[in-house]
Amino acid sequence: MRFLLLTVLGCFAVGGAADPGTCGPMLNEVMADPATDWDGNGSYSSRDDEWVELYNPGPGSLDLEGTLIGDGDSTPLIALSGALPAEGHRLVTGAEAAAFQQATGWSVYGLRLGNDGDTVTLLQVVDGDTLLVDSYTYANHEAEDDRSSGRNPDGSATWELFDALNPYVGGLLPPGNGLPPTPGSANGGETVPVIETTWGCLRILYH
Repeated sequence: MRFLLLTVLGCFAVGGAADPGTCGPMLNEVMADPATDWDGNGSYSSRDDEWVELYNPGPGSLDLEGTLIGDGDSTPLIALSGALPAEGHRLVTGAEAAAFQQATGWSVYGLRLGNDGDTVTLLQVVDGDTLLVDSYTYANHEAEDDRSSGRNPDGSATWELFDALNPYVGGLLPPGNGLPPTPGSANGGETVPVIETTWGCLRILYH
């Protein structure tokens, strides 16, 4: 299988917003280290509850046939199908990837998102070539319990740390925005500031 690099820099217009006229599906949000039941099956699994979200900036619906999600060396982990409507989101969980791998006879890894930092790739098969159309490399502090990394707003060039469930107070980039992860729905929202206080002030509030 041949891999070619297809730049997505032309996807973004001035100001960092996605240009709907030039974009295909894009990576929109990633959770590498789940700590709760994100796939909704009633139980927690570090493999099955990982997830990756795709976004279609429009203007039309996209056929996901031939779209693959891969790891840092662009090894495909799941092949997608179906249509993604304009401004729509497609959530892919580790459980879905594992089921696909089992059904196709592949080694069963799920999404295989490393917790010490890793790269997620979005691939597209076109005329026998596999093109790298988007990727996101996240750092160690992004891959902590129930933190996700995502574009804010959807389709922008800016990635932020959605850390409401596990606040990040360090100085590394991307910064925490105080917002909760939003698997399968819009990422937009204003950053919620982190306010430092003392135990004495908290005691007064709850006296």
